[in-house]
Amino acid sequence: MGLHMRKRPGLAVATLALVLTLTGCGARAVSGTPSGDGHLFDNAQELVRAATGETDQVKSAKFSMTMTVAGQPVTGQGEGRFDGDNTAMRMSMTASGIDEEMLYVGKKIYLQVPEQYRDQLTSGKPWGQFPENSNFSKVMGAAQAQQNDPKQMLQQIQEAGTITRSAQETLDGKPATHYWIDVDVAKSVDKLAQSGLSQAQLQGMASKVKTVPMQLWLNEDLLPVQITEDMTELMRAAGAPASTQNMTLTMKYTDWGIPVDVQAPPADEVGDIELPN
Repeated sequence: MGLHMRKRPGLAVATLALVLTLTGCGARAVSGTPSGDGHLFDNAQELVRAATGETDQVKSAKFSMTMTVAGQPVTGQGEGRFDGDNTAMRMSMTASGIDEEMLYVGKKIYLQVPEQYRDQLTSGKPWGQFPENSNFSKVMGAAQAQQNDPKQMLQQIQEAGTITRSAQETLDGKPATHYWIDVDVAKSVDKLAQSGLSQAQLQGMASKVKTVPMQLWLNEDLLPVQITEDMTELMRAAGAPASTQNMTLTMKYTDWGIPVDVQAPPADEVGDIELPN
């Protein structure tokens, strides 16, 4: 998952995994006017119509992530401000026993490079960024642009999601509404195109995998408190090696509305990262 990993699937497949992960972070967008009567929505269109009232008001939260990639755990925590061109995010991750930090600010991604890899990746600089005109930079910029505007995620759920089940539950000691949603892969091809996969590959994926399962828990204000996704079948259809196909993700969100201040690293501490194909 991190820069320290020497063995990777092809760049497009690896990027697909990262696009899906970042979009999972972006799923925080489902927010809106509370449904005080505890009403459960039975279709995605009704859910989206109800989940719009506070989207432009509540723009920040803390989050934690638990992810399984190729049977290996990846954990992370951070905070984000989700505000269009003013979006910013800070996330610390632990993968394969190595701690890493990622910043997203000013439409750029910065990765804190482990000290033992700085000479080979960033000419000794502690922070790395992908060259502005590189394919990876363009792909990741597109992924971030997709998640920057909360309305984009709402639109995706409206266009490609089907609620298959719902229930009133208690999550972490607080009332929550739990939705099971199937996301239609064929209707999501445009978003997945950000991974760099060809149209033929994307269409092949859509023919093999009809839906991707997602579970969503909303609090009483219709703000997300937990999201889970299982992308194993999608990674398999994308042609990922057998050892890297298992991919699940759980996101948790707390402290909605907190102030978030993320600054880019000093320019003299940042070097360009060149990734192998």
